[in-house]
Amino acid sequence: MNQPFAPDHAETQIANAESEMGLVAAMLFEPRIVDAVADMLTPSDFWDPLLGRMFDTIVREHSLGRALNPITLRPFFKDDPAFEELGGIGWMIDPANSVSVIGARDFAWHIAELASRRRFVDGLRVASSSATDLNKSLAAIAGEAEEAIAAATGERSDAHEKSAAQCLDMVIEGFDEPLGGVLCGVIPAIDSLLGPIRPSHLIIGAGRPSMGKTATAISYALGAAERGHGVVFVSLEMSAEQLAERMAADLCLDKRIPYESIRDRKLDTLQRREVCRARDRIAEMPLEVIDRSAMTIGQLRTVVRRWRRRFAARGVKLELLILDYLQLMSGDRKMDRIQVVSEVSRGLKEIAKENGIGVLALSQLSRKVEERSDKRPMMSDLRESGQIEQDADAVLFFLRDEYYLRQTGEPTFGDPGYEDWQKKLDACRGRIEFIVAKKRHGTTGSKIGDFLGHFQAVRG
Repeated sequence: MNQPFAPDHAETQIANAESEMGLVAAMLFEPRIVDAVADMLTPSDFWDPLLGRMFDTIVREHSLGRALNPITLRPFFKDDPAFEELGGIGWMIDPANSVSVIGARDFAWHIAELASRRRFVDGLRVASSSATDLNKSLAAIAGEAEEAIAAATGERSDAHEKSAAQCLDMVIEGFDEPLGGVLCGVIPAIDSLLGPIRPSHLIIGAGRPSMGKTATAISYALGAAERGHGVVFVSLEMSAEQLAERMAADLCLDKRIPYESIRDRKLDTLQRREVCRARDRIAEMPLEVIDRSAMTIGQLRTVVRRWRRRFAARGVKLELLILDYLQLMSGDRKMDRIQVVSEVSRGLKEIAKENGIGVLALSQLSRKVEERSDKRPMMSDLRESGQIEQDADAVLFFLRDEYYLRQTGEPTFGDPGYEDWQKKLDACRGRIEFIVAKKRHGTTGSKIGDFLGHFQAVRG
């Protein structure tokens, strides 16, 4: 019985070698093209296996920060006869292969579309051949055809369709596997309250200004990175240099070098030496800082994918994204602030799930906190959108009673209220309270940590 499809003829009709060659050549001349298309394709999407291998090599080397061009690419394929048969470096240096970033995206989309069609043909061929096997049930054959359709449309039919028993099987099969997740180690209060920040979890860290949000996030990032967790810290408020000053103060905590001394560059010789040692220490950490004045959720998604790829090229897994802070994100289109915050909140959750990482996003609380005599934050204080509360797997509030007590003003020594004020100050001096107001996968509660303001570090 004849096959219903002629493989060589049918599949050749849905391949475009010129697009594949043009894209690979263009990637060698314009690094921006690599970032633009790296997540749109896989090596298996290429009809020509050699071009697929070249695509993979270019993306890997680019992720490692190494520049490639037609000359430096050649040694990777010096023993590959297919490379010379293709024309060696000659076809790559042809000016006709030059395309723009926008044109490269079109090429990549075209290549991915044709690859999906070829997989569709392959899947239907398998299902058609199975129809002649009388030992297979019709339901099984129909399932193969359904899989072919799902593969062509980018969806797996069984991705979200499992029996309750199958779901439990997944749990049982994982009993002997250690659960992943990020712990910082230097702030046990948070580690105890939240537990490990798991892949796909969105944690919102919220508080009013001067509550220690950024200081906590920096200490958490340094602690997690020093434990080997890949961390990307996106700062929309502080510059990279300002963050570096705080990081240096945190890492030099045991040497008691004040943050102000680093910030104002008032360091003696020994202190400068310690800061240099801190630099060597942080150089070993899988920690990257992204300093932007504005960013949309679409741009953040691109940044995360790029750094996940670059970490993987180093043999490190990106496990945590820290965003400082949520309300400074911009909308991908024109909309009011509530809509923007809602879009960003949903987008952060999607980024966590798509990339298998934890996300810790800092957030400002509304001024309603200041209007109450009791400054303890509540879920209704989450600023501008109830969507944040809905999307978050956990909400962590920051509270420093010392700040509010000092804001009331110090009574004059000898006044009737001075002694009581001093007792309250002594009780909360250098303390920061972490309050878990929501925890989807556990219990809520609060714990006390140490806020070391002179060093912009958080411990305990």
